[in-house]
Amino acid sequence: MKFWKKSLLVQLVGSFLLLSLVIVALVGSVAFYQAKASLKQSVFDRLSSAASLKEQELNRWARDQSLTVLSLAQLPEIRSQAEALLSNSDRESNQSFLQDSLTAFIKHQTGLKEIFILSRSGRVLASNNSTQIGLYKPLVQYSLVTPDSTEGFISNFYRSPETGQPEITFAIPLLNAENKQQGILAAHLNLDRIDQIIRQNTGLGSTGETYLVGNVGSSLSSRYVFLSTQKSNLKEFSEGIESWSIQKAMQGKSGRGFYLNYRGTPVIGVYYALPGQDLALIAEQTQVEAFAPARKLATSILISGLFLSSLMAVGMLILGRQIVKPIKAIAQTARLVSKGDLNQTAPVLSNNEIGVLAGTFNQMIKQLRLSYQQLADYSHTLEENVEQRTQEIRHKNQDLEATLKELKKAQTKLVQQEKMASLGQLVAGIAHEINNPVNFIYGNVEPAYEYAQDLLNLIRLYQQNYPQPSQEIIDEIEEIDLAFIQEDFVQLLNSMKDGSERIKDIVLSLRNFSRLDESEQKQVDIHQGIESTLRILQSRLKSQSEGSEIKVIKQYGKLPLVNCYPGQLNQVYMNLISNAIDALEPDDQVNNPEINICTTVINDHIEIRIADNGSGIKPEILEQIFDPFFTTKPVGKGTGLGLSISYQIIVEKHKGQLLCHSKRGKGTEFRIKLPI
Repeated sequence: MKFWKKSLLVQLVGSFLLLSLVIVALVGSVAFYQAKASLKQSVFDRLSSAASLKEQELNRWARDQSLTVLSLAQLPEIRSQAEALLSNSDRESNQSFLQDSLTAFIKHQTGLKEIFILSRSGRVLASNNSTQIGLYKPLVQYSLVTPDSTEGFISNFYRSPETGQPEITFAIPLLNAENKQQGILAAHLNLDRIDQIIRQNTGLGSTGETYLVGNVGSSLSSRYVFLSTQKSNLKEFSEGIESWSIQKAMQGKSGRGFYLNYRGTPVIGVYYALPGQDLALIAEQTQVEAFAPARKLATSILISGLFLSSLMAVGMLILGRQIVKPIKAIAQTARLVSKGDLNQTAPVLSNNEIGVLAGTFNQMIKQLRLSYQQLADYSHTLEENVEQRTQEIRHKNQDLEATLKELKKAQTKLVQQEKMASLGQLVAGIAHEINNPVNFIYGNVEPAYEYAQDLLNLIRLYQQNYPQPSQEIIDEIEEIDLAFIQEDFVQLLNSMKDGSERIKDIVLSLRNFSRLDESEQKQVDIHQGIESTLRILQSRLKSQSEGSEIKVIKQYGKLPLVNCYPGQLNQVYMNLISNAIDALEPDDQVNNPEINICTTVINDHIEIRIADNGSGIKPEILEQIFDPFFTTKPVGKGTGLGLSISYQIIVEKHKGQLLCHSKRGKGTEFRIKLPI
């Protein structure tokens, strides 16, 4: 292939030779297929003629044998002795006579192999073969012969139970004087004559073959075997054969075509479905032999074409050398110039187009020599400038990538710090403002309770010592419902006390959540931070007009104190529980919204699981939920920093893990793992 690409002479001669070979091959192929088309009909005609002649001869032979058996059955002595034998009168004498008569008759009939008389149950009563007397025969497989059934070839072949070979048996009913069947006269045909008919020279060459195929299988399965063929003694086909033509013929069709025979050899053949039951006559010749004349013609054309192409290639070689010689001189000069020798010139050997090409090439060398000198000067300066600018750009790109990473990291931290600072200040201010009046109320509730008890006791004393008050006092007592006041006033003070205690707990939760006074790590109770977060979010958990109340199920384990940043962990609880509430609030498909909070100790770390029973997170979104500024909430409702900040707090600040598991329609679960 390299030599082909490098040599112009080889390309010219080779291209011409290749083109001529393609033309010769095309002509040879056309001639082959035209000859093949002409031969195809001729071969089909020969095969059809051979098969038709053999079919006619087989029909004549079968008709002759059926007539022979009929004539035997109509002999008076045979009929009388058979009738006596079947009527059980002097059986031994009749049986002996019939055996002698049948033996004498069959000696002169080469088409019959065995003649015997059967009872209606199929038992052999007389036969030229004494070993068969007393045996039972399969009557259902015999071919019934009557004077009206001798026109066609009777084809009820079956497999002999004694020899295992295909067999055909003609059977004629034996009737008494009352025209009732007493028994059967049957004869096994000698199939050697069928084999002789098939073996006759077909005139189809060395590979021509005709054979008779029959179905000797059961009613549940087909089994096609040779009944007669030139090669019927082949043992490898003793158990059955199969081909496309056999299938077609056994379906009752006749035709011709190209196909694979029972040996798997490509053949051209014709097939006939003979009258009767599952019988086919097939004539075939291999395609190789059938189309040998066409191949011989194509081969002759190819050989002649190759010889002529070779002669023309030699002439083209001589002419090509004259054309290629000046071109090679120019090519040699071009190779030297390409290596840097710009002082070379191409020889001008003729005045034709190639000579003009050589002169033009020499002018180009001169111009190239001048341009090369100028280019060398420019190239040196350009290389220095390019290298310098490349180094500068590389350094700037590295600095820009580092700056961008730091900027993203700083932006996230800044948002986190500002959010925590604002939230802490807000919560601390609210807690401080509420704490003072609440302490005042809570501190005065107890004295007020005591004063109320004293006043009520005093009223009871007045009622005991002055049981008959004036009418004005009685009217006032009824007006103010003194009995109700005495009963409800103490309960009112108790409710005020409970309310003030509730407000104190909320204020304490706000202070615990903000943790403004705890900037360092310390050991805290994890459950206390979770409870503080739930108190703050209590209003969102309660039932709203558009939805059901969100139920919080807490399964707290026994946890040790954990060394952590309490304020930052409270922020994580707030983000995760708020997201769970956001997922459950708009979900109309959840009838009983729940948030499950479970804590447990696993080996050397604690695990906090916060799960909801909402609709879950889509798989394509699940991989991005911890990315900064990524959110699926509407504009103005989410910043996309909650889960990103929570991830940094757990992983970077506390060296733990924050994992998310979600399944569509089942809900979402976040797992926090913190080292103890």
